[in-house]
Parts: sequence; C-alpha cells; structure tokens
Amino acid sequence: MGQVMPLADSRARAEQAFVMREVGMQSWSKIRDALGYRSAGAAQLAVKRYRERNPLPNAEAARAGIVERKRVTLGAALRSLAESQKAGDHQAVARLIDVITRADAEMARLYGLNAPDKLDVTVTQTPAAIIEDARRRLLEVVDAEVIEPKEIER
Repeated sequence: MGQVMPLADSRARAEQAFVMREVGMQSWSKIRDALGYRSAGAAQLAVKRYRERNPLPNAEAARAGIVERKRVTLGAALRSLAESQKAGDHQAVARLIDVITRADAEMARLYGLNAPDKLDVTVTQTPAAIIEDARRRLLEVVDAEVIEPKEIER
C-alpha cells in the first residue's frame, strides 16, 4: 500500500480536481498528471466524492446566499457613494448610482416584486360545448350570401 496523505490534503486535492474539470475543462489525464493521481479513474472518483460531500444548495439556500451577498455589496456601494459624493467625484457617483440601481432591480426580481399579478382562470365550458359553439358560428358565416366569382374569359 502506498503512502496515505492526510484527509484534509486529500479533500483539498479533490477540490482542485473538481475546479480543474468543471471550470478549467481539463481532461482527466491532465488532472491526473497535474495533481499526482495514480490514474484518471482515481481523479474521477475523487471528483465524484467531492460532489457527494458538497451537494448543490436547494433554491431557498441559494436565494438566501444571493440576498446576503447583495446586502453586503449594496452596503459597500452605498458607503462608496457617500465618500465619492463628499470628494466631489461626479463620475464615481454616477457609476455607483448605476450599480445601486441594478442591484435594487436584481433584489426586486429575487423577491418577485416585478412579477405580474396572479391571474386565476377557470374554464366552465366543456370541450364539446366549445366545439359546438364554433360550429354554430361557422354555419352563420357559411349561410351568408355567397357571390360567385365571374367566369374568366378565355
């Protein structure tokens, strides 16, 4: 049996392999060579286990993380806006106002503030009644006076 690396180092290497594969789009053989795995399969297994240990967050957790980051970055933008305004840096003020406005729009979308009102539609007619109504209206049009086209002279 070969040398065993500490668990923390092994997990850090698996994370590097994951990043190389998912972000860097590297081949398994390149990951194997760069990180010292014994085989491409060992690198694949490490990435698989990394994914199992770090599952994707559910929608609510992702939303909460985004909202928290928005709060922090918006706070920094507002502080910078105040400092730029005191310093008389009009270009920075204009850019920061744009950034803050876009951040507000993103927050509004996250909270659904820009969503249209909910429309609840209940259909009371049966398909057969709808078809019968369409036939009746079509017959009214067909019963209208028909004008024959003039015969084409040859």
